[in-house]
Amino acid sequence: MKFQQGLSLILVAVALAACAAVSAPAPPGLAGQWRVEDLDGRGVLDRPSLTVAFADGRVSASGGCNRLSGAYEQSGARIRIGPLVSTRMACSPALMEQERRLAASLQAVDAVAAAEGGAVRLSGPGGASLLLRPADPVPAGPGMTNLRCGDEDFQVRFTATEAQVRGPGGTVETLLRLNAQGTDPEAPRIFTNGRMTFTQEIEGGRVISFARGRMAPVACEVRGG
Repeated sequence: MKFQQGLSLILVAVALAACAAVSAPAPPGLAGQWRVEDLDGRGVLDRPSLTVAFADGRVSASGGCNRLSGAYEQSGARIRIGPLVSTRMACSPALMEQERRLAASLQAVDAVAAAEGGAVRLSGPGGASLLLRPADPVPAGPGMTNLRCGDEDFQVRFTATEAQVRGPGGTVETLLRLNAQGTDPEAPRIFTNGRMTFTQEIEGGRVISFARGRMAPVACEVRGG
């Protein structure tokens, strides 16, 4: 009798373990663009949007002023991010503080879990936490060109005097053209607001480069118009 009871208990334990294994959801993958909906349980500033992107072992994030970038590794539900490097533009104190918290939390998280509605939560010690939701694709507006510049995606409309730039969060910024009057049409066209710069090699040309702050320019891939 004792043997039968012991065998029954073993079979029940095996069955429960098998059910748990079947029902346990697979950890979500992170490849793609995400919006940060919550940071350390304290919410985020409404404008500008915080974004994070994962691709090919690299992570990049935008706090609305500076750009963070570095390496990441994900193994199942475990993750390691960083160290991260950042551009060094000065913005409002509230925005700079949020960027500091974003960098600190990204480098502190060590776990990945699915959340409601297709969101993902990254968490770590000390209360580090990010709630990420897939970034909504922004439809290209009339006359806008889709660009992939390094690890960033933009939609840009160039005119004779300015460039309108839409980033991953959907916010549109206006960059003024340097020396717009009397410029040789064969000379490069440079559009900047001090924080970001786009350069067209010639008037209306599709050879375009991008620089953030004083960082070295990167080539942009034109992905349509």
